[in-house]
Amino acid sequence: MSKKLVLVMLAILIAATLVGCGTAKPAEKQTVKIGFIGPLSGGGAAVGIGAKNSFQLKVDEVLADGTYPYNIVVVYEDDASDPATGVAAATKIASDPDVVAAATHWNSPVGLATVDIFHKYGVAQVFWGTIHRDIIYGNDYKEPVRVIPTSEQSMELAAEYAVKFDRMEWVIINDTTDYGTKIRDEFTTSLEKRGGKVLEAIGVTVGQQDFSAVITRVKELNPEGIFYAGVTTEAAGVRIQSVKMGLTDVIFMGPPGIQSDTFGEITQADAEGTFVSGTFDVNSSEAGKAFVAAYNAKYTEPFEQNGPYAYDSAAIILEALKAVGPDRTKIVDYILSHTFKGVIGDIQWDEYGQNGVGGLTMYVNQDQKWVKFEDSEYASGVRTFPWVK
Repeated sequence: MSKKLVLVMLAILIAATLVGCGTAKPAEKQTVKIGFIGPLSGGGAAVGIGAKNSFQLKVDEVLADGTYPYNIVVVYEDDASDPATGVAAATKIASDPDVVAAATHWNSPVGLATVDIFHKYGVAQVFWGTIHRDIIYGNDYKEPVRVIPTSEQSMELAAEYAVKFDRMEWVIINDTTDYGTKIRDEFTTSLEKRGGKVLEAIGVTVGQQDFSAVITRVKELNPEGIFYAGVTTEAAGVRIQSVKMGLTDVIFMGPPGIQSDTFGEITQADAEGTFVSGTFDVNSSEAGKAFVAAYNAKYTEPFEQNGPYAYDSAAIILEALKAVGPDRTKIVDYILSHTFKGVIGDIQWDEYGQNGVGGLTMYVNQDQKWVKFEDSEYASGVRTFPWVK
C-alpha cells in the first residue's frame, strides 16, 4: 500500500471520528411527574386557578436555565371543592407510578377525604390551602405536610381582634361541613377564653341561597358581631342579606375561607368594612414582592390568598426530587426532615408535618379588596367603619 493511500485512509478515519463526536447527543433527562389538585371549577375556582398559576410559576423558574436534572410534567386535577371529586382526583394522581409527589387542596373537607389515599400509595402530599387541624394532627402519617397555618391559629387571631374592637357578643353562622363546624368550635373557644360570648351558632348548608330566616334569628339575638364560618360564596350571600335586612351596625368577620377577591366582586359595596382573619401578607418581605412581580408579569388572574403557599409547595417538591431522585419514600422522608426557604419565610415542620411559620394577617375589605388592616384607611382614621354607631 502506497504511503499516499495510507495517508488518505488515515484522514478519512480521523474525519469520521470527528463527525461522530460532533453529532453525539447528550443523555436525555428522565421525565418525572408531580401533581397539583385544587378547585379549578365551581365557587372556589378563583382561588384554585391562582394557586395553580403560582405552582406553575415556580416550576417554570426552576426549569428555566436548563440545569435541573429532570424533565418535569405537572399533572393538574380539579377537585371542584367537592370531597368525592377530590377523592377521584387524588386516586388518579397517587396511583400513577410516575407521580412522585403532589401539592393539594384548598377546601378542608376535601383534604380530610384524600389524606388516607396519599398515605396508602406512599406519595408526599404538600397541602397549600386547607387549614382544618385534623388533616395533619388527626393521623400519624408521614406523607402529609402543610405549608399554611392551621384554623386554630387563625381563630386565635380572629378572637384577638374581636376583643380589640370591644365586640364581645357574637353569633356564628357556619356551614355544616367539617371545615365550618371546626371553625365554629375554634372561634368559640378562642373568644370565650378572652371573656367573649357566643350567643348562638346557626348552621347553613353549602349551596344555600336564602338566609332570611337565619338573619331574622340573628336580629332577635342582637349581637355585636357575626362570624361566618365557611367559604366565600355563602359568606357573601349572608353578608348581602344581613345588610339588606338592616344589620348594618354589626361587625362581620370570617376565616381564611372567605379571603378571595370574589367576596368583594359578589358583595360590592356591602363588602366594605368586613374582616377576614387571613393568610400571609405577601408584601411584607422582599421575597414576597418579587413573587408578586413575577406572577403579575405572567398571569392576569389574581394569585389570591393561597398563591404564595402553592408557589412554596412547588419549591419544596422540586428541591426534594433533586436531592434524592424520583423515589417516593425518599421524597417523603426528605421533605419531613428538612426546613425550606420560601416566599412565606423559613418553613419549619413540627413533628407532625405542620409548618409553624408563614404568618397570619387581619384584613379589612376596602373598596371591594382585602387590605391589611394596619395599612387600611380604617386603621389610619380616614374612614369610619360602617358598623360604628
